[in-house]
Amino acid sequence: MRTLKSTTAVFAATAALVLGCGLGTAAASPSHAAHSAATPRPAAVGVCASTAASGAAVRGALPPAQVHRDLSALTAQHRARYGIADKGPLRAAARAGSTARPQISIHPAQGTSFKTMSGADGSCATQSVSTALTVRDGYTTIYTPTMYPPGGSCVELVTVYTNTGRSVSAWDWCQSVNFAASVPINSSFLSAYTNGTGAYTGRVIRTSAASNTWSAALWNYTTGRWDTLFTQSGVNQSGRTDGWDIEELYSTVASSGRAYSCDDMAGITFESSNISVRRNGAWSAASTANADTHYDAPNSAFYCPSRSYQMVSAYDHWKAVG
Repeated sequence: MRTLKSTTAVFAATAALVLGCGLGTAAASPSHAAHSAATPRPAAVGVCASTAASGAAVRGALPPAQVHRDLSALTAQHRARYGIADKGPLRAAARAGSTARPQISIHPAQGTSFKTMSGADGSCATQSVSTALTVRDGYTTIYTPTMYPPGGSCVELVTVYTNTGRSVSAWDWCQSVNFAASVPINSSFLSAYTNGTGAYTGRVIRTSAASNTWSAALWNYTTGRWDTLFTQSGVNQSGRTDGWDIEELYSTVASSGRAYSCDDMAGITFESSNISVRRNGAWSAASTANADTHYDAPNSAFYCPSRSYQMVSAYDHWKAVG
């Protein structure tokens, strides 16, 4: 999802959040691939740059009240990281039959990081979704892939997996600092937005520099147009002008030494391809000119020995298995 990859100072102050630097390179094994979600198909030529907007909302998008009910519990951990007022620190929570332990003990990420650039005003990617992933632990939250464009965006486009559901959702960085829109990953979503490929193409672009207005949209394969998920304007409250397209998760580590997320994600492929950045209205593929891996944690930070990760093509295509 969205967040707040920490700086070195935050890492030192918040040892429970295991972030680091470095890039895992292990390729996905054939046995994992056999059980993976469908590999993302490259976005149709010109889709990211297409001006074909439907003028309609994403099909199946939930009412705001339901989005708040379903996803607002995820906000405190992120708000606390940025010190946003009146939200408080992370709390310890007790599990039945065990002593109290932190809700979140690891927070790793890997993937493409977007550099801060003058004129940056959007990003776009083809992102995998899975109906096979079931989160069993209530403290586990998986955001993969999650995309946030450089340029002080008001919106992050997040593929969300929790123990209450699966969705493609939009996080509001300018007003509520909360999830503000969401569409469930179900058969209707797969039909309209993946065309049977198991991956959707989403983009977030700035539509007005004067008001800092950003809009998240999904490519509708049925209509051949962009459907809007969420639009927001204002002052970005994250304090960031860089961005990311990454696998990110919050989880806890069991007594076995494996994260609960490891078992949930086992054998499933998560992938982002055709990662693109817009600058002054012009699109280009993510590359060394506009991207790097400055949010990457080492593989060990995932506490998942069966997991593999590969930057397939720097920096417009990455793949993680398990």
